[in-house]
Amino acid sequence: MSRREYGALVLLIFAAAALVSWLLRKKKDGVLIFMGLSAFILRCIYILYTPTDIRQHDVIGFGGTRGQAAYIEWFYNNGLRFIETDPRDKWGFFQPPLHHILSALWLRLNTMLGVPYGQATENIQILTLIYSLIFLFYAYRLLKFFRLSGKALYISFALCALHPSYILLSGSVNNDMLCMLLTIMTVYYGLIWYETRKYRDIIKLALCMGLSMMAKLSGVLSAPALAFLFLYVWIKSGRKEFGAYLKQYIVFALISVPIGMWFPIRNLVKFGIPLNYTPEVGEKLVYNGLLSRIFDIRTNKPYVAMIKYKDAYDEFNIPLSLMKTSLTGEFDYSGANGYITAFAWVLLISAAILALLCLAATVQVLLKGRGGQLGIQKLYLGILYATALAFYLNLAFSIPNFSSQDFRYICHVVVIEALMLGSVLMNKKAPDGAAASGIFEKTTYITALIFCCSSTAVYLLLGLP
Repeated sequence: MSRREYGALVLLIFAAAALVSWLLRKKKDGVLIFMGLSAFILRCIYILYTPTDIRQHDVIGFGGTRGQAAYIEWFYNNGLRFIETDPRDKWGFFQPPLHHILSALWLRLNTMLGVPYGQATENIQILTLIYSLIFLFYAYRLLKFFRLSGKALYISFALCALHPSYILLSGSVNNDMLCMLLTIMTVYYGLIWYETRKYRDIIKLALCMGLSMMAKLSGVLSAPALAFLFLYVWIKSGRKEFGAYLKQYIVFALISVPIGMWFPIRNLVKFGIPLNYTPEVGEKLVYNGLLSRIFDIRTNKPYVAMIKYKDAYDEFNIPLSLMKTSLTGEFDYSGANGYITAFAWVLLISAAILALLCLAATVQVLLKGRGGQLGIQKLYLGILYATALAFYLNLAFSIPNFSSQDFRYICHVVVIEALMLGSVLMNKKAPDGAAASGIFEKTTYITALIFCCSSTAVYLLLGLP
């Protein structure tokens, strides 16, 4: 396909999405439909031009003996039988196996239907695409739970739909996207249980929590927020309902703990692998003192600096690494074509401004909204947000390797930030909503529009022939 044909096809597809959204506008919200379709289109296009050996993490490649691709192939070839040697000897095999088992089953289904094996391995990206789309659905449900509507809902949903992290993970055949999906489902069902206090909802919550840890141990990051919610309900319930909630918590533990912890406990018992085992990943960082990792934000390109890309150093500044890896991962797109880097710069600058706006909104919501409507629920999200950031900083500082700074470990915080920003925008019509009016409001709308357009441009241009 030529560049002209690729461009015409992209324009035609988005024009069709706009037409569908316009035709459905009377039955549904046309703006949200267009955003959802745009998210789907971008992810599909990204997957079509991204094979399973390009822009991946810990996958290494199918047909090998190490990495998460080999882990998937192990289950494909051996069923549910696990290796009987220390999984640390095979890179990637120490990971909890949920995604890899599901991928092996999907691979088996493809080959049974006559799909050639090479194409079947590429089709694993269909699974991660599905995870990404269901993630977006639950992000939308979270936004609606907090009663966002109008422009506030549009901005918040657009940030979730078109954020580069989720585009990248939709084509990544490792376990990150499944863990993100189950984490956001855990967050959502925690809120639902808080409202209903029913067994059916705490069972859903327990399953999501346990499965998120069976996908990747970082699924445990939602535990402190849930512990807060459980403790708050327990304290407020009084003596009369103390025993009833204790029974619910026991049910939660009996479901979530075995599902989430059986694999790391197996590895601890059989091979002495610590429960919090995290291997060193990526290149060792060389930096000039601890302060440089926080304050040295010099940069001459919108992508991460890496020696393997012929840069002078590996990106060592944590705020800069967090921002860059959230937008373009650990990759340099400059070689794709001559147009992409200009849009990548716009994406980086608009993302930095949005990050500051989201941080200001988060602080405002948590400080001023604690006793108001949905105050406890917002504090629950605040604890989740703080836990993720604390985890990220601890990982980055304790393992001074480049890959430990990747935003993908905590990219569910985008939904929380978008929600907090939308909550502030919703208050602009209230008597005390001055903080969301004027410059803040206009800056948010303009910056979000630039961010979403530049994100779309970067990930369309990346596939330009």
